[in-house]
Amino acid sequence: MKRRINRTITYIMAVFVLFFTAVSLLSGENVVSPRKTIRIGIIENAGSVNISCEGGFSVRDEKNNREMKLDSRKVYLVSARAGGIGINNKILGGSIRIYSLNDKNRLRVNGRKYRGDLRIALKRGKKLTVINKLGLEEYLYGVLPREISPEWPVEAMKTQAVVSRTYAARNMGKHNSKGYDLSATVFCQVYGGLQCEDERSNKAVDATEGEVIYYKGELISAVFHSTCGGFTEKSSNVWETNSSPGYLKCVRCPYCRKSPRYSWKKTIKKETIRKKLNKSGYKVGRIHKIKVAGRASFSKRAININVYHDAGKLSIPSNKFRIAVGADIVKSTMVKLKNYPDEIKYVGRGWGHGVGLCQWGAKGMAERGYKYLKIIRKYFPGTKINK
Repeated sequence: MKRRINRTITYIMAVFVLFFTAVSLLSGENVVSPRKTIRIGIIENAGSVNISCEGGFSVRDEKNNREMKLDSRKVYLVSARAGGIGINNKILGGSIRIYSLNDKNRLRVNGRKYRGDLRIALKRGKKLTVINKLGLEEYLYGVLPREISPEWPVEAMKTQAVVSRTYAARNMGKHNSKGYDLSATVFCQVYGGLQCEDERSNKAVDATEGEVIYYKGELISAVFHSTCGGFTEKSSNVWETNSSPGYLKCVRCPYCRKSPRYSWKKTIKKETIRKKLNKSGYKVGRIHKIKVAGRASFSKRAININVYHDAGKLSIPSNKFRIAVGADIVKSTMVKLKNYPDEIKYVGRGWGHGVGLCQWGAKGMAERGYKYLKIIRKYFPGTKINK
């Protein structure tokens, strides 16, 4: 009788598994596991780094699979050597993996604590690349406090958690050629490891565990910026694509007015601009004047910038101009220019490229009582959030 009951329970469980697997497949949506691991490039082109651990830890030479235990009381110098990677006085192969012998004890790189394991690879026989491999949700713990303030409303933090998780899931393998998925810098998402975690933002990650944003069954390009200045922008006006996805279009945003970068002014010497453009590969002579060439219909962001100089005219997409001159100097393309004999005055609104989520807008909406699902659909219209 007991065996019959056990067989019946097993059969029922099998039916449930088959049913939910079928539903998942029929939905046509790629499911993202919250336990998925991700590889983050935390240090590149280093001659050496210091590693240590709160408890016992070990290093494995990936060439011969040989393992060596390390002392928790010591700090080890890992350096690029001619014959491989050096740990103090020992020479190992060109790729090593370092891991803690206890999940509760954290590894340190140059004094900074990280969850998960480390991989250190010798690139071109000269420099080290340090990669942190950890769970996707744990990675987000180290992203949120670097992208927004943990003192912001919880619904704004939940919004950022879902957006950052979607960005990571969609961009897995972006830097495969370098041996990792994403960098720890502004070129992907800023990641600070365990050292920068905050209990409040960790709770926002936990509360949205596994949630990502879809549009027509596909993970969206979950881009974000600090402050839109009143309107977000469709992606084709910023990144020179022929069309924009339906969820990356111009959206009116009256919620980011409290941002310290909502409006700004900056005066820059023409010679400074010339040097910065030349350094970025745009060959220009002495600059006579700079003008906006074309504006977006709703936001009035500059589409192109014309630079008139001794050797002629340079026409450059406005976002590329902004990055070349300095994204912290020309903070957005929602800008007006005034030419003077030796300098240019910029009067602008917003900070960042202006596409997708406006972070200060999300904060403003959360302060007015909006929940994170509503905030996400505001900045990414037509999308769905699935777990």
